[in-house]
Amino acid sequence: MVLRAFFIIVFLLTMFVNASQSDIDSLLDEAEDYLVVKPSRTLTLLNQVNNLAAYTDNTQIRWHLLKLRASVSTNRLVEMDSSIEQLQSYQHSAYFKDNLVTIFSAIGIWFRRSGFPQYANASLSCALTYAKNPKQRLALINSKALVARHLKKYIRAESLYEQATSIATKHNNKIKLATIANNLGVIALDKKEYERAEHYFRRALKGHQNNDNRAGNVTAGLNLLFLFTLQNQEVNYQRLYEPIAALTNAFPNKAKQALLFWIRTMHHAKGQPVTDNRLKVRLENEFSMLESRRVKQLVKFYFAEKLAVEVSLTPTPKPRKINLSLITNMSHCDWKSALQNDK
Repeated sequence: MVLRAFFIIVFLLTMFVNASQSDIDSLLDEAEDYLVVKPSRTLTLLNQVNNLAAYTDNTQIRWHLLKLRASVSTNRLVEMDSSIEQLQSYQHSAYFKDNLVTIFSAIGIWFRRSGFPQYANASLSCALTYAKNPKQRLALINSKALVARHLKKYIRAESLYEQATSIATKHNNKIKLATIANNLGVIALDKKEYERAEHYFRRALKGHQNNDNRAGNVTAGLNLLFLFTLQNQEVNYQRLYEPIAALTNAFPNKAKQALLFWIRTMHHAKGQPVTDNRLKVRLENEFSMLESRRVKQLVKFYFAEKLAVEVSLTPTPKPRKINLSLITNMSHCDWKSALQNDK
C-alpha cells in the first residue's frame, strides 16, 4: 500500500513538472496577447513564472523580451535594467540574433527615458540595420524622430518624419500617417509656426477620425483646441469643443482630462487672471497630472502666466545611473560608428 502511494505521488509530480514545462509557452503567448491592450497584465503574467532558469534559453530570452516590451509601455525603467543585463549572456544565441530589432529598439527607448538621447539614437540606428520589414523601419524611424525632437533638432526630426511618411504612404498605413502629422504639428507649435501647426493637427484629426482611432482623435483634437484657444479662434473652438470634450471625458486618461480642463478654463477666462482661489487650486492640481514636461511647459508659458496661476516645473531630471559599458560592449552593433553618425 505504501509502495503504491509512493508511485502515485511520483506520477503526479512528474505530471506537474511536465505540465509546467509545456504550459510556459501558453503563458508567454497570453502575456504577448496583452502587450498592446494591457501591458500591466503582461507583467503580472510574467511574474507568475518561477525559477525561470529552469527553462530553455529560448524561453528565457522570450520572457525577457516580453518584459522589456511591457516595461517600455508602462515606463518601468528599473524593471528593464535587469532584463537588459540578463540578455547579455545570450548574445550568440540564434534566437537572440533573430530578435535584434526588438532588443535594440527597447534599449533605445530605455536610453532615451534614462536621459541618454545620443545613445538612444545609436541603439535605434543599430536596430534599423536589422529591420526586416516596412513596419519595423517605420516604427524605428519614428522613434529616432522623437529623439531628434527631444533634442530640438527640428530639421533632423522633420527629415525623419518625411522618410516615415513615404513608407506609411507606400503601405497605406493611415493611422501612422495621422500620427506623423500630429508629431509634425507639435514641432511647428514648438517653433511658433501656428498656421503650419494647425494644418498638421487638422490632418491628424481627420486621419484618426476616419480610422476610428479614439486615442489619436483625443490627442489631435486637444492639440487643435489648445491652438484655437491660444489664437482666440472662437468659431473653430466652439465647433470642435463638444465632440472632443465628450471623447476626452470618456477616455481613461487623467492627463488628457487635465489638459482639457486647462484649455476650457483659459477659453472661459479669455486670458484674464483667475480670481477664484478654489479654481486656482484646482488648476494647480490638474497641472501636476499633465502627461509630460513638454506639455507642462506649454501650459505654463501660454496659459498659467496669463491666468496668474503659479505653477512650477520640476528640474530637468538628471540621467539615471546605468552601466553604459555593459550596453556598448554588446555585439551586433557598431556603437562607436552609430554615435558618430548621429551627432
